Amino acid sequence: MTLNQALATIHSHRQGSVQHSLSLLCGFEPLHLSTFLQAHAMERLEGSNVAVKTGIFGDLTGNLARATEHQEGVAAVVVEWPDLDARLGLRASGGWSRSIRLDIAKTVAARLMQLADLIEGLASGTPVALAGPSLPLPPLGHTPPDQATTFELLLQEHVLTFLRRMSERPGVRVVHPTWLENVSPLSQRLDPRLEILAGFPYSLKHADALAAALVNLLYPRVAKKGLIVDLDDTLWAGIVGEVGVESISWHQEHGTQIHALLQQMLGQLAESGVLLAIASKNEAAIVRQALQRPDLLLPADSFFPVIAGWGPKSAAVKEILQAWNVGAESVVILDDNPMELEEVRSLFPEVTGLRFTPGDPAAVWRLLGELRELFGKQEVHTEDVLRASSLRAGEAFRSAGGNLNNGTAGAEFLASLGGCVEIDYRLASADERYLELINKTNQFNLNGARMTQAEWNAALHADGAVAVTVSYRDKFGPLGRIAVLLGRRAPDHIRVTAWAMSCRAFSRKIEYHLLDSMFGEFDVECLLFDFRATSRNEPLQSFFRDLGVFTPAAEPLRLSRGDFRRRPPLPHEVRVWS
Repeated sequence: MTLNQALATIHSHRQGSVQHSLSLLCGFEPLHLSTFLQAHAMERLEGSNVAVKTGIFGDLTGNLARATEHQEGVAAVVVEWPDLDARLGLRASGGWSRSIRLDIAKTVAARLMQLADLIEGLASGTPVALAGPSLPLPPLGHTPPDQATTFELLLQEHVLTFLRRMSERPGVRVVHPTWLENVSPLSQRLDPRLEILAGFPYSLKHADALAAALVNLLYPRVAKKGLIVDLDDTLWAGIVGEVGVESISWHQEHGTQIHALLQQMLGQLAESGVLLAIASKNEAAIVRQALQRPDLLLPADSFFPVIAGWGPKSAAVKEILQAWNVGAESVVILDDNPMELEEVRSLFPEVTGLRFTPGDPAAVWRLLGELRELFGKQEVHTEDVLRASSLRAGEAFRSAGGNLNNGTAGAEFLASLGGCVEIDYRLASADERYLELINKTNQFNLNGARMTQAEWNAALHADGAVAVTVSYRDKFGPLGRIAVLLGRRAPDHIRVTAWAMSCRAFSRKIEYHLLDSMFGEFDVECLLFDFRATSRNEPLQSFFRDLGVFTPAAEPLRLSRGDFRRRPPLPHEVRVWS
């Protein structure tokens, strides 16, 4: 993005109906970084207006302290070398002798500890994106520039230790220095003229790259949920139906190591909760044998479902989407055959198709990075790890007599599950799992509205705030934390502003248990719901119809205590935390 494009974006979005607050906390003059930050945030928030607030020049610690006191919106914190010691910048003259360098090293270590404490305090109530020093150090030391000095390495060690500490703190997201290096080379970052004249140290290109990175961390894109993988010449080298199970390969000694890299990446994705499935034109029996090879670099049960046959790839994709119960826009397919990818795209244009090219290791290397970008998530929750096993449990649930799609599971069957619903009324502002539910759930979602971390924090701390979270387990295994409800309390009612439940929990009457608990916990006469029908929340619409309160013209929907008494029998044990 150029500066003119950034200014045009700000102008075109300035009339946005929703305003977000973003604090840029740095010690230098924010100038163009503020402009790029505002423009990228407005683009990401699709039409919302974003107000960027800046602090006092030369007072990073004071800016952090003041932002912590107000706890407003989100914060981008940018630390540069002069914030750690002014002698590391262009605007101070303090000497670079050996004794002074030793003093600088001590000052930098102490200042980083101070900044760490301040940032932790800020992150307790405000989402923080943090960028460490990205400018080159001054030419300190007696060595030629291609020989590192102990002093320079010591400063970098102090900074890396600081960034590692910050990355471990809830609410703090750290810009990856290597990623930034790839998009903005170190030699092109500093603008000495602007730094000396105006106190703004960055070139326009670097300001744009840094702003984009900070916005990515503060307003992350929704990660893809599932990856469908081909087998022959993709997961492994060779056509298993022709060469046999023992002759397919993914080993360095056979020149097929590129497939091992893919398997390692898939194993990492599965471990973080990404759904993996197989769509292969092969005989099902030989595929089962091949997946049992002990040298496969990820467990065979990482894949669910495994669809092997001779029909069109699009038919396999359709079956997988139904088994996962996710939308095509959340799915990526990986195949070595461009014709197969095109055939899938013809019926599922929302699916992201990626080609695996084993003859081009450089392209595969780039592909691995693209997979990280598509599926990367800022936190891995217990529920992410449980996702694949809960899908298998759902299959067992359906086979045993439950129906996850139309809610026809009988009362006797549900009572036989030994289910336990845990309902928690304690506020959990630091737990991003529940915000993720609101922002990623479509089918059982009260109104489809999405929330930023700052809006979530504000809702939790508003007067009369009500926040309820739900976990569930039964004989088929744990589903983890599967529902969240937000609202505001009045003397005789609760007004529900957000409510979302994972599709993995459908047909178990968990939603009835939640409302029953709320009537008892708050002793109110009715619940009001800020409901809005969307193209995808039919399961929630069906639930309201079953309760007899589905009236699309009414806003909000009203459910009285008396009406709710006509609910079906509740089958599970309930544990309440308040």
